[in-house]
Amino acid sequence: MQFAGPRTLLAVHAHPGDESTSTGGALARYARHGARTVVVTCTNGEFDDAPSGAVPGEVGHHPQAVASHRRAELLAACDVLGVTDVELLGYHDSGHTGEVPAGGFCTIPVETAAGRLAALIEHYQPQVVLTHYSSHRDHMHVNRVAKLAVHRTGIPAKLYLTARDGSTTIDISEVADVKRKALRCHASQQVHGAFDVQEHYFRALDTTDAPLPETDLFAGIVTSGPDLPRW
Repeated sequence: MQFAGPRTLLAVHAHPGDESTSTGGALARYARHGARTVVVTCTNGEFDDAPSGAVPGEVGHHPQAVASHRRAELLAACDVLGVTDVELLGYHDSGHTGEVPAGGFCTIPVETAAGRLAALIEHYQPQVVLTHYSSHRDHMHVNRVAKLAVHRTGIPAKLYLTARDGSTTIDISEVADVKRKALRCHASQQVHGAFDVQEHYFRALDTTDAPLPETDLFAGIVTSGPDLPRW
């Protein structure tokens, strides 16, 4: 299937750090081979741990200071991954447990957040979109938002959800060192542990009829951008 414009991958995530833990290998690999990569982060991460280790509700945890620190870690990680563009939607983190704070992301109407994401999809014209599939409430909301935005615009040819074992497997061994370095950028969250050299995705939308299983997120897509290698 032929598409105008450069090969573009857009990843939609709930919190700072998700871009590295969930899709860091794919972002780094496709960036290394010339694709434009875009990260959209929906929340500020106010309910992440503070750099001191203080958790929400403890003395020393100041949500706005945490948000500022997490933003800096996000931008540093995206720089390591070779991400071309970073978009921050600025919603309030909903937290992992307990009562959702006023204005928490998961309380925002899907149509509202999807409208903002749709505008970014229209701007960047990605052929491929990646997003979450998990039980965390903000991740589930991102999933709903991304699906609606993709459907509303009709622009992406493919939508993938992160998975432990999916129909699409991406070998990230050539950029494992890059992903590891990006994870270290999120030092306040201690997310720099071991990881698999394969990332797995479930293909939730496809207009290319590319056969499964896949080893390339852009299988079935031809663009007017750089002629990237096939895996």
